[in-house]
Amino acid sequence: MDREGSGTYVPSDDTALMVRALSSVEGGSCLEIGFGSGAVLHALRPRFSLVVGTDITSVGQARVAKGSSEAVLADRATCFRDGTFDVVAFNPPYLPSGLVEDRVVDGGRGGVEVPMRFLEDALRVVKAAGRIYVLLSDQGDLDGFVSHCVGSGLSIREAARAKLFFESLLVYEITREKTSS
Repeated sequence: MDREGSGTYVPSDDTALMVRALSSVEGGSCLEIGFGSGAVLHALRPRFSLVVGTDITSVGQARVAKGSSEAVLADRATCFRDGTFDVVAFNPPYLPSGLVEDRVVDGGRGGVEVPMRFLEDALRVVKAAGRIYVLLSDQGDLDGFVSHCVGSGLSIREAARAKLFFESLLVYEITREKTSS
């Protein structure tokens, strides 16, 4: 994965896959956790009343990525109230690593440790009937991630997939399971 000197992720195959997976998704409000270059925010803007992105990047990069969306300098979604967004999307660092040395790509043990932290925040800020989209690599522990979701009472389905030379990338759609009253 390429990086710009600023530590921001350069759009690549994973960005294109996330944009494709979200191409028919619309609603009132959407949050992208870790907006990076702003490419996904830009693609979402026409289909939502409010599009917000968070990242831990510099103020200058946030201004560049912002475009017609709101950019917030924050770690994950820690600055938002519970149940704020209809849709939350994130393409987190997902490569397996013993130590997180490169915050742009290293996903921790099994490549899912960082994505699970993003998911925890996403579950807090998404509305009860909202949807979460996460992009992961088959180089990571997908079975562990899916088991974590199912064990937490979530529904998870594959929304998009791309086969690359050395890995497959998957976008999962995650929702809360509906309970009968």
